[in-house]
Amino acid sequence: MSCPITDISITDVRAFSGTHRAKLSKITLLVGENSVGKSTFMGCLSALGQMAALHDQDDSTNFFDQEPFSMGSFKSIVRSGCESFRVALGLDKGLFHRFAINFAKSSDTSLEQIKLEVQMDNRGSQPGPSLTINREISEDGPEFWRFDGPKFQFYLNRSEVSDLQFTTWLSRYIAYGNLPFSGSTDNFKTRVNDPMGLEITEFTKFVNFFRNYFRGPISPPQIIPIPPHGLEGEREYSHNPIKARSGDDDLEMINSIGNKLGLFEQLDVRKLSADRFEILVNVSGSFYNLVDVGYGVTSLLPFIITLGNAPPDTVFLLQQPEVHVHPSTQAKLIKIMAKSDHAFVVETHSDHVIRWLRILIKEGVLESSDVGIIYFERVPEDKSATHLHQISLDRRANLSGHPPSYRQFFSRETNRLLGFAT
Repeated sequence: MSCPITDISITDVRAFSGTHRAKLSKITLLVGENSVGKSTFMGCLSALGQMAALHDQDDSTNFFDQEPFSMGSFKSIVRSGCESFRVALGLDKGLFHRFAINFAKSSDTSLEQIKLEVQMDNRGSQPGPSLTINREISEDGPEFWRFDGPKFQFYLNRSEVSDLQFTTWLSRYIAYGNLPFSGSTDNFKTRVNDPMGLEITEFTKFVNFFRNYFRGPISPPQIIPIPPHGLEGEREYSHNPIKARSGDDDLEMINSIGNKLGLFEQLDVRKLSADRFEILVNVSGSFYNLVDVGYGVTSLLPFIITLGNAPPDTVFLLQQPEVHVHPSTQAKLIKIMAKSDHAFVVETHSDHVIRWLRILIKEGVLESSDVGIIYFERVPEDKSATHLHQISLDRRANLSGHPPSYRQFFSRETNRLLGFAT
């Protein structure tokens, strides 16, 4: 399978000077030194993916400032010296074929959507029609939202809607079907002073476009970021931590995955009282409290819990899942990803992860198109900027599209060990 999010484009965000676009595969690896933008890349992907879902949006929510990425306010997101930034996604599932937003700083220093571009997905060989919403503010006049759609341009006075952000307004339309002036031409004529015939025509086209193309539910891909610090190990919890994280407590599924990874034989949640629970783990024929077993269990437990209950076509975002686990477990983790019906974007510093993906391609478990590597390279002439290299693999798992520094990144220590000059 391919990733339901086909690509991402990032413009003027932190280390990304100008526009950088990357394609996503079923398993996409993010590789590069520290502080070159890998977590920023994931944060942008997570934020815009949630916004494209148009589920229960709220003007006050900053999707870029959510765990585990927490990118902060506009000032800490936009690249130094820039007045705005842009993130765009290509989608292979849901209402949109493409979804892009330009952001600027609002008066209260939070994020403000100043331009939204969507291309509808008609599930045919050709993408559907496009819609652009621009925020237009004159010095002395009111703020308008300008809707540019197929053969129409409609200006809406923002005072006619109660929302400040485009996606908030769209999410409420998806949920409730509410349009300005109730979608009624008569209401439009009554509330707009003496509208011209052309304005009435454009309003009618605007209403028809939304009623024809913006129909819910939109079934977008679900994005699930996995916290890199794992599950906080405690001897006792005030709630069932398994059920709280996944909405379920399917221990049979969790134990199945834990067994495949070789992490534990069995995991159980014991209820000690109405508000006291403990997690017990059988790792060698005996049960131990979670805090008494290795970090490998606690580091991967959030992923194991979520994977077993995730809906199909989920996109998982993982930051260094190899930390604290043995290379043999890393190999088993990659095999589980390869055989699942989900997609994965994985930040990694492990050559074991890359090697095992190449092995699975050679063995025919994965197609070469199922795997992609994005290499983050610091720009030599500007240490604050990052360049993205899209690395692909052929059916023999050979790499192509990699710069010389990629080989150096993974082979420097090996060469030193063998006594070669570095």
